[in-house]
Amino acid sequence: MKMFKNIVRLLVLTSLSLSFTPLTTAKAVDAIQVKNETTASTANSKLRMTYSALPETESTSTDSGTTGTTTTAAADTPVSSTVSVNVLSGILTLEAVPDFNFGTMTVGSIGKLKSNTVSTDGFMLDNGTNTADATAGRDGNADGTLEVVDSRNSLSEMPGFTLSASMGQLNPTMLNKDIDSPLDAILHLSAVPLLDDENNNVSTTGTDLKTDKASISSAAGNTVPIMNMRAGSYNGGLIKATFNTPDSASLEIPGTGNNTKVSSKKMNAVVTWTLNAAPAKTD
Repeated sequence: MKMFKNIVRLLVLTSLSLSFTPLTTAKAVDAIQVKNETTASTANSKLRMTYSALPETESTSTDSGTTGTTTTAAADTPVSSTVSVNVLSGILTLEAVPDFNFGTMTVGSIGKLKSNTVSTDGFMLDNGTNTADATAGRDGNADGTLEVVDSRNSLSEMPGFTLSASMGQLNPTMLNKDIDSPLDAILHLSAVPLLDDENNNVSTTGTDLKTDKASISSAAGNTVPIMNMRAGSYNGGLIKATFNTPDSASLEIPGTGNNTKVSSKKMNAVVTWTLNAAPAKTD
């Protein structure tokens, strides 16, 4: 029996004025193939089809005198196309994590999600540094999609897994790093449906499955379950949740601000996603 762990980092950005914009970073920790390939990650398990060029083409004239191109082949000449698909088996992967942008906020307020499009300009790492090759917080997608692929067993007999998240403090960007201190924040995530690649609920029972409602506090440093999948309760394959509406996520910045000081500053926070696998059945 093996326990697998994948860690992915996400970054939440905002702007105190304040102007925040969240980002996300994906980082594989153990060996069960965490694949967050680009800022707009998509599941590699989806079917992709490409077609090869047919063997012969010739120019033809239409009745209107325009010239077009048509493909011809003799009756005994074979014509082919290609089907391409990435087939997973025995693997649990974290395929995509979302970015969060909460627009402009003030200290002591709660702001709803504005969009999932963020900028990495002046992005600060947890240790307060910024380098040209820094990747923390930069693997999230602009669709608000959180995706896991579970292919470890018969699709109706999945062994289960948990996906949890924690968040660091809001840090000022490089422009404000010498004059501003980090701020604590709480990322609130609503319960949203867990769907497959055809947008059907992944539940194997009569009750639809959703993500857990979560409040992720940087001050508490808590790790909060987002997906808690029990053995036999869900269909395997692609499992996705989408956080892209104002009611799906919000950011709270506790405390009071100095309202006599004029400022507008962009800040970000890193969210860490942790995927833990329940042991798969073995014959």
